[in-house]
Amino acid sequence: MEPPHERLANRRDTILAHGARLKVTLKDGEIEIKGNRTGLNALAAVCSGLAELTAEELRTPANHYHLDQDFWGTEPGSISLIVHCREDGWPVR
Repeated sequence: MEPPHERLANRRDTILAHGARLKVTLKDGEIEIKGNRTGLNALAAVCSGLAELTAEELRTPANHYHLDQDFWGTEPGSISLIVHCREDGWPVR
């Protein structure tokens, strides 16, 4: 088994940008994401980075990214958010 490697390493500077602020809350049954520009750019980098993974990478643990106040550094009081990219299992429309 390979040792873990950094996810989205090519976007590290954007995802971990100094001054990024992001708060994720659940309010009246809705998820609310508040952030400054740097924080929202970091979230966008996570989403676009996951969307650009290869089909092979999507079958590995690299297919998701955790954002919470203890791991990624979202603001205190944030709920945990997992951004997960997958292509299989969606109903055909």
